Amino acid sequence: MTIPQPASEGPGAPLPPLEATSVALPLQADLRGTLRSLEAAVPSEFGTGDRFEMIGATPVGVRYRATRGPFRFTPRGPVLHAETTVSLRAEACVGAPLGIPIPLLPGCQVVASCGVDEPLREVVVGADTQVSLDGSWRLVSHTVPTEPMFRNRCELTMFRVDVTTVAAAFVTQQVAAATARMDRTVAANGDLSARARELWTGLQAPMDLGDGFRLALRPERVFASPFELQGETARTVVGIVARPEVTSGPAAQDAPTPLPTLESVPDGGAQGAFALTLDARVSFAEAQTLVDEQFRGRVMELDGHRALVRRIGVRGNGAALLFDADVTFQDGAFAGVPATLYLAGLPEYDAAREALVVRRLDYTLETRNALLRAGEWMLRGSLRTGLAERAVFPVGDRIRRLRDGAARAMTRSLGAGSELRGTLGDVRPVGAYVTDGGIVVRVRVDGRAEVREDLTGIDLAHGSAAGRPDASP
Repeated sequence: MTIPQPASEGPGAPLPPLEATSVALPLQADLRGTLRSLEAAVPSEFGTGDRFEMIGATPVGVRYRATRGPFRFTPRGPVLHAETTVSLRAEACVGAPLGIPIPLLPGCQVVASCGVDEPLREVVVGADTQVSLDGSWRLVSHTVPTEPMFRNRCELTMFRVDVTTVAAAFVTQQVAAATARMDRTVAANGDLSARARELWTGLQAPMDLGDGFRLALRPERVFASPFELQGETARTVVGIVARPEVTSGPAAQDAPTPLPTLESVPDGGAQGAFALTLDARVSFAEAQTLVDEQFRGRVMELDGHRALVRRIGVRGNGAALLFDADVTFQDGAFAGVPATLYLAGLPEYDAAREALVVRRLDYTLETRNALLRAGEWMLRGSLRTGLAERAVFPVGDRIRRLRDGAARAMTRSLGAGSELRGTLGDVRPVGAYVTDGGIVVRVRVDGRAEVREDLTGIDLAHGSAAGRPDASP
């Protein structure tokens, strides 16, 4: 009896692409030294001294003395606001315009004052600084002056000379010059590209999971949102997009990919949510061994008739598993007649049994047509049911070993004081797939992963690396 073999679509139904996931890289930069440079750069006292300065061609002269208070630093989301209060006293006089004396006035006579024998007049002068990482992994700051806030003006004489405006303009100019220098200093000392390249190379190194398996994170790109300011520390989280993969066999000697350009996103950096895809593979040779153990030499029932199973082969057929059962009928009209019966089914992971099973197993169309010609009874019986019940491939133990090995490997040093820290949760099934080498059971393990990298040891005001874990004392 000859039963035609179904047309083969060939093995190799593709696995879905690996999911992209993210590793968080919290960064923080200490701005104390940089901000303190404002104190040294902006004069704390200034004015005209004891000399009156004449205002253009007018007979009016002004002298004033101003004192700047300490700078105050206030974080406002991504912006660090720095401000200082300028207190001043001033006097106005009437004297000799253009050097021509006024009759009966021997010199410049004081005619008005403010802040003298009364509370000093005040104006608040400030600037806003925003810190970010540019595409070349360089810390940059951008500072702009804010509008002066006049608490009480000092206007003198009928000419309405506003001395607070003069003092505010002077301090604003000094602050602008100082912060421009500060921005240039941060740019000069905030080059993180060397550390980023070392970290990027470390992330690409495979992690040994034991039993011949390795975990490769396969990082692809990186992005960062603007820094948030907390106190005098700038903080951000850089997101590293990766497609982690577990492999076995000889270790591949892939050259590390170069450090990518850092992408900028408006807000909401990576939070470290991490998804690891684990593939437990059952080769066709392994599947064949199990099927042989379960069925070779077994007598199965076909609607009351007996059939001896000489062997059952298993291979891929498109996205399905194809079983070819060589049987010999032992009684009835077909006693002693050999036949090959073809059944196809879809692989599936049974989480309750932690096993690969076969669902929707049935005779192929070609086999069904041939069996119907021989007699409908041949379609009924225990062969199909028994194959579906016994074709069970336990994979739970190997999934647990892979998951536990990955959990251990997710905490390790990346060099230069950087450390990868990760935790993994429970296993969730994704699916089972037929490939050219066998069946793959894919599961997903969610968790968190981040890289600890502390930049607070970098002195952005002077460019030293004091405090780095690998710095010399």
